[in-house]
Amino acid sequence: MLLARYGFMITLISYITAREGFRFVFTGPSKECLGCRFRRVCVDKLKVGQIYEVTKVYGILNKCPINEYVVTVDVKEAEIEVAMSRRTVIEGAIVNYSKMSCDNVKCPNHSRCSSNLVIKPLKVKIVKVLGNVTCPKNLELSNVLVRIVEP
Repeated sequence: MLLARYGFMITLISYITAREGFRFVFTGPSKECLGCRFRRVCVDKLKVGQIYEVTKVYGILNKCPINEYVVTVDVKEAEIEVAMSRRTVIEGAIVNYSKMSCDNVKCPNHSRCSSNLVIKPLKVKIVKVLGNVTCPKNLELSNVLVRIVEP
């Protein structure tokens, strides 16, 4: 696959979100995508459940029945920061991950514990252990950088 070989892939995304650094979860094509002439470039190469990050915006606009216009961009599979139980954190390990359910939305770690980019349980590779998390609920957590290996 092109992504694995060069680290990026060309796709199309809504002109509203087409900016470097934007991250999104591919949730699958819509019915309108099935007959679209851009389908092979736009949705066929993306994996459902995978998190992608825009690395370059080309500014080429095309009409889209769903998003009005789409823009040509380079994306890569994104690494994300999450909080995990210290017991399961070993750099290089492949583990099952589910976001935690936490009602403390004012906690500075909330976005790591309950990431809106994680929509279902995933198999992830722990790329780097970034340190321990100070948890108001006294949970023993580590902040880790992960890459999805199986959405």
